[in-house]
Amino acid sequence: MLNPSRADRLAGLLEFSIRSLPHPYARIFLRRIILRHPVRAMLGIRRYWLQSVTDIQEYRLSDSGEDVFVPRAACAAEHLLVATGFCQKPVPVAGKHDGCPAGRFNHDCLFLTALELGPPAERFASRACEDCFVRVLGHAALRAGASFAILTSALDVAEQILIPALELRRFTHVLMALCPYSLEPMSFALQVCCMDGYVFAFDTGACSDYREWLLADRGDKREQTGLSATGIRRLFNLLNSVAEASSQSGPSRPTVFESIDHVLRPVPGRTAPF
Repeated sequence: MLNPSRADRLAGLLEFSIRSLPHPYARIFLRRIILRHPVRAMLGIRRYWLQSVTDIQEYRLSDSGEDVFVPRAACAAEHLLVATGFCQKPVPVAGKHDGCPAGRFNHDCLFLTALELGPPAERFASRACEDCFVRVLGHAALRAGASFAILTSALDVAEQILIPALELRRFTHVLMALCPYSLEPMSFALQVCCMDGYVFAFDTGACSDYREWLLADRGDKREQTGLSATGIRRLFNLLNSVAEASSQSGPSRPTVFESIDHVLRPVPGRTAPF
């Protein structure tokens, strides 16, 4: 794995930021986050600058390791956000299925909105759901008592995740998978919003430059992205560790998702968790 230098990371962040200035999401970030919360912004910039990165496909947002992140996230699992891009939703496969039944460029998942942990048996809305990584990750997030988000545009991320995290402390910990092209700006934004956790970069199907990223930000993304086998293993090891630690903290566990501001939030259901 590559070990990016601080200069390379800063260059990537600056290039993305300069190109983004004409767009609404950049103005929202500057006005609602940087200028409205200058002290937190400066602390976030410092954290970002000091952030040690040893693997270009996995960014740890603080110097505390897994042994610190897991128990802290488990103690307040309702403030843990698990998220991945809409581009991980299934694309049509000839002779098998027509792609995600909920559509791709949205926050929706028919399986997760109908999911309740425990019996009766879970049913797929479509054959596309059988091998869907979004379904599996969202299911694991609910088992851990975490919130789950399907990321669409940068503007939606700012309004639905970053600002509530900064101003309301709605999310304090994060496990996120996204395009490597936006890894630096997202890592920076999460640091500014005081979120601890890990960010994983897609290994296949990802945007290669700003033009492709901007098209995807508007919903024009035909490829299906995916994490490396190592990234999948690391992400689920962390999430399952949080679930195990959370289950030891009390008998009452959420069993269903409720969509609040386009984020699936864990809430108690009719069926007792197992």
